Amino acid sequence: MVVANTLFRKRESHLVTFSSGLHSSQIDFVLSRREDRRACIDCKVIPGESVVPQHKLVVADFRFRIRVQRGKRAKVARTKWWKLKGEASQAFRERVIKEGPWEEGGDANMMWTSMVTCLRKVAVEELGVTKGSRREAKDTWWWNDEVQKVIREKKDCFRCLYLDRSAANMEKYKVAKKAAKRAVSEARVGRMRTSTNV
Repeated sequence: MVVANTLFRKRESHLVTFSSGLHSSQIDFVLSRREDRRACIDCKVIPGESVVPQHKLVVADFRFRIRVQRGKRAKVARTKWWKLKGEASQAFRERVIKEGPWEEGGDANMMWTSMVTCLRKVAVEELGVTKGSRREAKDTWWWNDEVQKVIREKKDCFRCLYLDRSAANMEKYKVAKKAAKRAVSEARVGRMRTSTNV
């Protein structure tokens, strides 16, 4: 711990925290963690203010650097419905027909709830679920064929560089990265021109 009152040179009126008649002393302190010492900008006593009789107000100024964190989305596991093709589709169909509550009669809401529960249960077991983390999709719908081709080349160069960090692969990746940036910026400018002309 660090006593913040002792970190700064002050005149006596800004140090005395207790005064009674002719006696004055410094008995009120501000304690901070040692790692926060740099964050402490100033610490002094305000002579005119008194908190309780004979005690002066001690004020310490701290400037903390706050790291801004992006709001984390809650992870939501999703069923992998996109896998419902070919053999997986056939297995899913067979299990639903076999395990499903298909008897008629009774309350329609209860039948619907039991069918939905069965379908979801079979889908989770047959198709699986995601981990719940989702990458934010970039706004790439406006990329033309040329931009997509250049981006694909850049990704291929990055894969090569990841497997073999040689100077040649590094140079290829740098060139591909520059070409990709140039193509994206040109496509963006062209898109902006067309949108303003319309």
